[in-house]
Amino acid sequence: MLVTLSVIITILTAIATVLFYAGIVGQYSGKLQKCAVYCLGASFILLSFLLAITFVREMDIYVLRSWYLLPLCWSLLFVSFIIYFAHKQNVIFVFVAPLSFILFISALIFLHQEKPMENLVTGPLLLVHLFLIFSGIALMGIAAGAGCLFIWQDKLLKNKTKLKSMPKNIPSLAALDKVNDIATNIGFPLYTVGLCSGFIWAYMAWGKLFSFDYKEIISLIILALYGYLFYQRKVHSINGRKPAYIALCVFAISLFSIFIVNTFLPTHHSF
Repeated sequence: MLVTLSVIITILTAIATVLFYAGIVGQYSGKLQKCAVYCLGASFILLSFLLAITFVREMDIYVLRSWYLLPLCWSLLFVSFIIYFAHKQNVIFVFVAPLSFILFISALIFLHQEKPMENLVTGPLLLVHLFLIFSGIALMGIAAGAGCLFIWQDKLLKNKTKLKSMPKNIPSLAALDKVNDIATNIGFPLYTVGLCSGFIWAYMAWGKLFSFDYKEIISLIILALYGYLFYQRKVHSINGRKPAYIALCVFAISLFSIFIVNTFLPTHHSF
């Protein structure tokens, strides 16, 4: 049953990705993107069911390398739909769909390379830490996706010779910048609280709030850059290319932390 659900979710996220990008370059953008939203909605429901089943069976599975990525994927979809219903910004799904597909495929690849964390302390605090930190990273992924498309479209606009090749249904620069702003304003506080709860959980698990672990150091670097982006947005009202580049940088470091540090470097979080 779990394998069947995994395959269905993978197919749905792949279909959603194709439909969103077909909607950008095609003539039936409204219908195609609406179908894509339905596909992502179905994948979110099925993924919620999948995680609920594994939670009932065994809590420890959430700190295995493969299942570490699935709650991140769930958080990405969760916060995306909140933004979608609250601000009517369906442009976020253009980035969420392929990112969800990549995360889910990565989880399936890691499925046979399980390595649980040592001295594990499970409980509500771990769930709070995982949910908040994943939500913060997911929102940064949305901001980075909007930033990437913003930079690309901005360069096309400045190069008038390429304007004819620009897709007609691409979101406006203002819409992309707004997505970056919304994701940053919500994501930074969530990531901050999630990281603080992680240090408290580390003290419960290993007896130290901070142990100069690679994962902890990089997490603080991410927090600093995330905070800088939040500060620039809220205090100086900076918009445009600068926050787009910062968001891309923060999310790139986050992916490095998830896929490289967790897998190849000596760390308490090596799972």
